[in-house]
Amino acid sequence: MNDRLQLVSTWAAEHHGIVSGEQLTAFGVTSSLRYQWVSRGLLQRVGHGSFRCAGAPTTWESSLAAGLADLRGIGLVGGRAAARQLGLDSFAMAPAEVVVARSGRHRAPSVSVRSTDRPFAVGDVVTINGLRTTSAMRTILDGPLFGFSRLEMENAIDSALRLRLLSEQRLRARAWAQHSRGINGSRLLLDALIDSGGESQLERRFLALLRANSIQRPVTQKIFRDGNRTVARVDAYFPGDLVVEVAGHGTHASSSQRQPDAQRQVELTLRGLRILLLTYEDVTFRPAWVAGIIARALAQAA
Repeated sequence: MNDRLQLVSTWAAEHHGIVSGEQLTAFGVTSSLRYQWVSRGLLQRVGHGSFRCAGAPTTWESSLAAGLADLRGIGLVGGRAAARQLGLDSFAMAPAEVVVARSGRHRAPSVSVRSTDRPFAVGDVVTINGLRTTSAMRTILDGPLFGFSRLEMENAIDSALRLRLLSEQRLRARAWAQHSRGINGSRLLLDALIDSGGESQLERRFLALLRANSIQRPVTQKIFRDGNRTVARVDAYFPGDLVVEVAGHGTHASSSQRQPDAQRQVELTLRGLRILLLTYEDVTFRPAWVAGIIARALAQAA
């Protein structure tokens, strides 16, 4: 019994303190022995198919691990929990949520669950902290399934782009494919994509400002290279070699931080680029002035 208990404890230590009923059986733990361990406090039942080993802390990750164990291998961390796993913005306090194929919807995990008819492709699944999780692309596409708000959708898209977790073009293509099939919530996703392409709410606000003033949409996050070296990735690039950068509240302030920024600007200027730097206050509180400046700069290049 001690050998089996050691096997179970070692497994659980690597899986957030959680072991499934199927795994216990695989380790040779019979139902009667499992009952004894629960009675003695060596195991604590979490869900109908999950157990926590004695001494293991109750954590957010262990709640997810238990939920997946209850689903017997057919579920994935999804929704806001997946966004938190992926490090997307504004999901630090996400609840434990999982997604499962419709065929498994009758199973009752110990966490919030949503079911879907859409199959999971290979690229839709990643493993983070030992937990099978929907990818950034699939998490965003499933956002309406979990009732994401418009702001949550926008934050997820912008931060996933900033973290290089997905391609905006591929996301747009899959979002339109969902909409053409009449999948619920696809309109919300398309609306959240209208002004996407930046990497923050400020850049999104800037793109919305341009659209509202009928100013052509720039190329976003354009990369300039010198051989294999990346000189800069700029927020917005317009025809006529006009670059616009929008600086948020986190703008570099120390000399060590400002030096690379200055070098970057010098190198872009030497390439013949015209650079306009707009602040948070400009974009937020002086949108008409910003629109006028961009229009004048574009007219000068015409």
